Amino acid sequence: MKAHCAAASLVLVLWLPSGSWALDTVSIGEGGELDWQGEGEAVVTAIDAEHRSPLDPNNLLVGNAPGDLIEFARDDFSHSILPLRIAEGENVAVGTIERGGDIDSPNVFDFSGTFKPLDLEMMLKELLSDEPGGELLAFERKNQNSLGILVLLNLGARFGVERIRIYPRNTVVPSPSTPFQNDYLRAYELFTNDGLNLTSENTPIWRPLIAETDNQVAVIDVPLDPPRYVQHLRLRATSPVDFEIDEIEVFGKGFLSRAQYVSDIFDAGQPAVWGTLRWVEEVLGDPRFSSAQIRTRTGTDTSPFVYTRRLRGKQDAEDIPFSLANPGEEMGLAEYRKFPQEAGQTPITDDAGREWMAGAVTDDLINWSPFSTPYPADAANGPGLPIVSPSPRRYMQFEVVFNSSDLEAARVIKSLSFDLLTPPFADALVGEVFPREVKVSEEVSFTFAVRTTMGTDGLRGFDTIDINTPTRVSSIDAVQIIDSADAVVAEHLFDSLDAASGDFAIAEVTDDHFAVRFPVVTDDQTEVHIRFQTNVLTYSTNFTAAARLTTEPGAAQVIDPGNVAFLGAGDEDAFSGTTVLSPSVLAEGQLLGQVQAAPNPFTPNGDGINDEAIIHYSLLSLSTPRPVEVALYDLSGQRVRVLFAGEEANGRYTDKVWNGRDDQGQLVPPGLYVARVFVAGDSGDAEQSRVVAVAY
Repeated sequence: MKAHCAAASLVLVLWLPSGSWALDTVSIGEGGELDWQGEGEAVVTAIDAEHRSPLDPNNLLVGNAPGDLIEFARDDFSHSILPLRIAEGENVAVGTIERGGDIDSPNVFDFSGTFKPLDLEMMLKELLSDEPGGELLAFERKNQNSLGILVLLNLGARFGVERIRIYPRNTVVPSPSTPFQNDYLRAYELFTNDGLNLTSENTPIWRPLIAETDNQVAVIDVPLDPPRYVQHLRLRATSPVDFEIDEIEVFGKGFLSRAQYVSDIFDAGQPAVWGTLRWVEEVLGDPRFSSAQIRTRTGTDTSPFVYTRRLRGKQDAEDIPFSLANPGEEMGLAEYRKFPQEAGQTPITDDAGREWMAGAVTDDLINWSPFSTPYPADAANGPGLPIVSPSPRRYMQFEVVFNSSDLEAARVIKSLSFDLLTPPFADALVGEVFPREVKVSEEVSFTFAVRTTMGTDGLRGFDTIDINTPTRVSSIDAVQIIDSADAVVAEHLFDSLDAASGDFAIAEVTDDHFAVRFPVVTDDQTEVHIRFQTNVLTYSTNFTAAARLTTEPGAAQVIDPGNVAFLGAGDEDAFSGTTVLSPSVLAEGQLLGQVQAAPNPFTPNGDGINDEAIIHYSLLSLSTPRPVEVALYDLSGQRVRVLFAGEEANGRYTDKVWNGRDDQGQLVPPGLYVARVFVAGDSGDAEQSRVVAVAY
């Protein structure tokens, strides 16, 4: 565990003695026991969140809202979180530095040596201030050539902007002691950037806003109609005439384009299975233009960051993550902040006289998992879905990223809850699938193997494994339980998808997963092998899986990918895991496969036997849903019926049914017809046809 532990905002932790079992739920926000900033009481302790400064990734800040871009107490959503909304006419340049933005004039030089960089920095920051008395200081270019001088402003976030105003002293703000109202820009260019349109080096690609060659007004007021998203602003003086700037004001409106919420770190007090995640979401404005992405990560210590120190003056000095005061422990944030960041600052000296500076702050990828991929957006306001981050682990954290492409569109997260189970089913569960390289869209017999680690007292064990599949399985063939001595201690063969016998059963089969049940597994180094048949539809398919216990509905422990056992010729330990590859997809560029019509022929005469034909097909390697059309043609090429026209994603489709009627509802004459399936892919189209016979 790291030496630092930020102040916990909760004091109640549920400590369970060995053998005590509990499935608990933690609720945050509306109706919950915790608020969004960790205040309240629950069965977890909330450790204050840390996040990187947008300006300096080595500067860790404490708080739940990077850049303070989240609203926690809006009047109409008092217990919810949502992105900041800018009131019309609000100057968003104020607060730029605090939220992680900056301002610079990169081509201001003073060869006399009387102009100090710190003075320049103070002048520039003054341009963004709304404090009274600020008119005594301005950014001045006087008694020298001002042509080409740049001012670059990074607002620190993407704002909807409707107006930009630039002016010298004694204009908008009266200042008789500094009567420089005539020292305004005589010619200038103004550019904006939305924070997304960047070069490969992450520098802005500028969009022209205005180029004024003969300015006659002291107060430059540039409207943006319609408003546009702006993060970066570039002002360039195009006249050699002296000028000064007292203020740069950027007036925004609407919801931010992007805002991030980072939860506190939740401490279960012991390793826990982090179970079902649920959230309640409300849509503001057009739902097409906003989203809220939720991700999780889990860890085994109190911080997902590694803090380091390095020797001063040593070339290629190593970053050392251990405490200087206690070399056997990792360094914490409090100690890290004592080390100087800049070369000119006084270093910290150890007992051997060595001088130390602050090193890099990096993500802790040993004790913490990376943030998961976002949970599906359609899970909002639903019954929930399993947390996919590794379990059992003691600590969990989540983040919410709000996105919008319209100033009036946003998402509100009203509440979020998650389950945790202590103690877990097992100390660890490792799984692998074999074979791991197959042909696309062909039926394959797979083995999924799981191995247990059961060293801790009081573990529950498990009796169900749930496996996610790319398509509905065609069969589940067998389950074997193998002990640590490689002896088969229990085995069952299934003869159908709804089979059950004693402690063995097929618990569930859907289009994208299945579950099998077996006698409870509680012994260390036990293996469970499951044989089933299905096919894959993309280049890379991950057969994710989880373990469950019938007596604990709603709790699931994720099975981590790894090496379990030798499962057949070609099973190499180094490549073991839960991912199956199908290189033929890349080689053949397949988008469509397994097009069939059945029964064929069919007889739509109303006798209840073979009255309909089903058009089956598989969609392959589509990164997003794409347009698909399923239609019937006669042999002259005349289209007689469109069964489907819409967007579909990867999958095996068996829901397109032809009843032998045309688009006008009339039965077609007996004969041969062509069923055509067409898909418009990401980088090309594909189609396949099959002949269908109609008989009466």
